[in-house]
Amino acid sequence: MRRKVGMLATVALLSGYLLCTASTVIGLSSFQMGNDWNIQLAQGAKDEMAAYGWQVIHTNAQAITENQIRDLESFLARGVDAVIIGGGMAPSLMPTIQRLIDAGITVVAIDMTVPDALTNIYPDNYMTSELLGVFCINRIGGREGKALHLTIPGAGWHTVTIRDEVASLIFGLENVTEVVMDSGLTDAVSKSMIATRSALLSTPDLDFVYCSWGMPALGAARAIREAGKQEEVFVVCTDADRAVLQEMMKDDSPIAAVIGQLPYVMGQMAVQSLKRAFEGDTTIPKIQFAPFLFITKEPQLVPPGPRVVSPVEAWKTIYPSVPVPME
Repeated sequence: MRRKVGMLATVALLSGYLLCTASTVIGLSSFQMGNDWNIQLAQGAKDEMAAYGWQVIHTNAQAITENQIRDLESFLARGVDAVIIGGGMAPSLMPTIQRLIDAGITVVAIDMTVPDALTNIYPDNYMTSELLGVFCINRIGGREGKALHLTIPGAGWHTVTIRDEVASLIFGLENVTEVVMDSGLTDAVSKSMIATRSALLSTPDLDFVYCSWGMPALGAARAIREAGKQEEVFVVCTDADRAVLQEMMKDDSPIAAVIGQLPYVMGQMAVQSLKRAFEGDTTIPKIQFAPFLFITKEPQLVPPGPRVVSPVEAWKTIYPSVPVPME
């Protein structure tokens, strides 16, 4: 009889666990799904939630902030258990995010900062921007130089703001004159190509192009190759999208260094943090830095500390299921 009761209790506990797991609903808000960073992040989160048996409602705002606000409002109306926000224009989203939090819905923010979120996950933008900046100074031999800085001015994108300000601080201290131009967001490759063409014409002795995210590097590289200046002007950026790595693998590519984020891991980290919170853990850090790679063919120019890999090695690490295109 005791054994039967014990078995029934075990079944009841397991049934309760499965019911709880099956009823856990997470809203996953993507700002866009037009590049590898967003695709990888969403997949990492989905795979981790699938391992826990959670249900996910995934929305794609198609790089339109008004759409993302509506997506978050729909999560609020449905009363989801938690929301993971994969990037976006934080200042515009904050009122809606606060409504979610006030309603008792746990929020995890990725690549943006939400003070009342459970946790905020991003790469160490301070360190990575410093590393890229110092790499640029080393590559021009420590002399005075000239740079084009492609970014998204005034967008309120916290991680990009950090990358901009840290890089600009280093360039100013090291006597590099920079011109800041708008890369655009929805058509960044074309707009960055036009901006780089303009910079090459107005500044014939341009040394390098610093990009605060990945897509502008492709436009810059195309303009530099078009002008035949691959030996004179180089490009650095954050975000190792497959198109960026494929361009970087070419022998004549002007892309010299890339910070390789691991967005799949960032998605996993977001879900793991939620699981800890659901289990009663109150020690989850407010800010979590995700791992990253420093990608270059010139490791001797990188300050000590980061994991330095070649473009091929980076591809195999970030996109293990996709064949390397240049092999």
